[in-house]
Amino acid sequence: MKKLLSLIFFILFSGHGAAWSQGTFNWEFAGWYGGGTYPNVEFDPSVQNRVYLTSDVDGIWRSDDLGNHWYHINNGLGGLMVPQVAIAPTNSNILYATTNVGVYYSLNAGQSWNASDTANGKMTFIRPQNYRSLAIDPTNPQHVCVGTQSQQLYCSSNYGQSWQNIPLPAAATAQPAAPIPAMFITRDGKNLYMATSQVVLEYNFGKSTWTTLGQFNNITDMIEDKFLNRVYIASGSSFSYMSEYMPGSWVSSNPIPAGIVYRIALMHPTNMTVQVYVSWWNATNYTGGVMAYQDPGGYWLSLDYNFFPDQYSDPTRVWASISTVQESLKVDPFNHNVLFRTDNWGVWRSDYGGYSWNERVYGAQNVVASDIAIDTHGNIYVGTMDDGLLESTNGGKSYTAIFPTTYANNTAGEVWRVAAIGSVPRIVATSSPWNVNYNQVIVSENGGQSFQIINNGIPTSGRPSINTLWGQGYPRALAVDGSNPNTIYMGIDGDDGGGLFVSTNGGYSWSQTPGQPGSKEIYHALAVNPANPNNIIWGCVGNNGGIYLSTDKGRSFKYVESSMQWVFNLAVDPSGIVYAGGSWGGPALFVSDATETNYTLLKQFNDKADAVDGIAINPKNPKMIVVSTVSWNSQAPCNFYMTKDSGKTWTNINGNLPGGAGASGMTFDPQGQYLYIARYAGCVWKINLGSI
Repeated sequence: MKKLLSLIFFILFSGHGAAWSQGTFNWEFAGWYGGGTYPNVEFDPSVQNRVYLTSDVDGIWRSDDLGNHWYHINNGLGGLMVPQVAIAPTNSNILYATTNVGVYYSLNAGQSWNASDTANGKMTFIRPQNYRSLAIDPTNPQHVCVGTQSQQLYCSSNYGQSWQNIPLPAAATAQPAAPIPAMFITRDGKNLYMATSQVVLEYNFGKSTWTTLGQFNNITDMIEDKFLNRVYIASGSSFSYMSEYMPGSWVSSNPIPAGIVYRIALMHPTNMTVQVYVSWWNATNYTGGVMAYQDPGGYWLSLDYNFFPDQYSDPTRVWASISTVQESLKVDPFNHNVLFRTDNWGVWRSDYGGYSWNERVYGAQNVVASDIAIDTHGNIYVGTMDDGLLESTNGGKSYTAIFPTTYANNTAGEVWRVAAIGSVPRIVATSSPWNVNYNQVIVSENGGQSFQIINNGIPTSGRPSINTLWGQGYPRALAVDGSNPNTIYMGIDGDDGGGLFVSTNGGYSWSQTPGQPGSKEIYHALAVNPANPNNIIWGCVGNNGGIYLSTDKGRSFKYVESSMQWVFNLAVDPSGIVYAGGSWGGPALFVSDATETNYTLLKQFNDKADAVDGIAINPKNPKMIVVSTVSWNSQAPCNFYMTKDSGKTWTNINGNLPGGAGASGMTFDPQGQYLYIARYAGCVWKINLGSI
């Protein structure tokens, strides 16, 4: 489901007028680490123990103690999907990062970032293909070249403030365009080596000429051996190398025992010898690992033993596989026994040449949270994409994976919505496993100690596909009748099997309500009016989007709000006033009157985001409302706004919250003291608003 992540990282942008100083808003991290894809790791070649780590959803981290601790360096970074970070060989304060929205550069080792020109939107990059697709001139850090997602080559001599497009030769354009995986500029700055998916090329900057150096299949990596003057590539089941003294003459390794060679790293015991490490992966069963090539002898040695996962920082390690796609593999330039490998779940360091591995993810909260709930005891439940359902019993200091606890095809995957009901509590959540094509509900009667998987009444013939937001219909809307907690409503988007479902026995069986709203393309916008539980409010998007009201528990619906046709979330205060967040020429919040049939614009937020999604009403002070704006284009930073007077005035409360994604779910604790946010990327954070 990692591909799904690139579709949904809803990231927020700038601020509006403030009634309080933003410095007064101090957020605390209340989540966990690990659990996502880390496309790249990079050692600083000039500063010992400094390492950079990239995310496919949450930007960049830096460590100054060889990965024992990571911290965000997203200030000014506009794209949170980062295939590569590169360090200038002559000045390690100069960094470049490729992102989903363009190139960024830093002149202070990542403390702040500046946007380069985007070449009219053509400057985009994708993981895992654009692995080493940015090259810095070793003689001039302002001179940089990039190979884009659409197989275009650009070079700049001014940090990317302007770019020159360099046409590729016929050898590269003969095949369909694909992301450029790797390139480097030679030590004298005169030539560029570039690998496409099919060919290795050399470009002479002075003569503006191309030379074809070799044709291959499925090139995934290329690296320069500065000591032996060689070029190594990963291609199919083997790696190959070419001496710079004999261009075009390649020597190939023996085939790897399983899968394909994916990444290459080199270690030099002496300047005249080389140890080749590779990561491999098998697309058939989605497994991977790391091996070393023994030469002379030509045999492969597995380095996939002696793993020591960090289950405290990365609690999903109780069920998540270690043998998965290895996204990145690098060797420490100061100590060749130290290696880093990153994969679809975590970050690993070896201090012994690859013969043992310790997980090092502390500080790198690479998690996509989808919802958050707090029970009457203060226990926190967080639903996630990929990570399942997790629980904290100590205010977010540590977490335990409660579903799944072991891997199975019908458990591992997405948990979209979660509700904690009653004093025990009963936990009810919606789920979409990776490896089965249906949706389900999970129920626990003992506070998450064990779960039952419920399919009764939920279509299992396949997920809906007509009139859906993400190509398939998912159960992303859940609402509990506060007057009768056994009555629970669920929304699934899609005309062919989706709609409004109801359970009258606490989630153990479901049926479609007799009446259905005029559009089933729902996201989060489903609510029960606490002042009148007969009233069900359904918000949806697109054609016939807006708000539908049922006053008879779903037997019939009336179309009550059509001016904002993109409604992403709803919240209802204790008196029955409905707040609807969505897109209306930008992020907007609408409010109903007491009848729930008439809506007016309460606030148009003046930032560059697309919509309002997250909404939380303080249970002890309903005049205090917090909203989160979101975007559909993986841009950052986010914005959170608060009102203390039911929407008359608003302030930006981002405070010290690291730049990143907006909220997929928000809730106050039962005492109305702390606001908790589940971020689309960056895990869980909390802020004390009770004293403000």
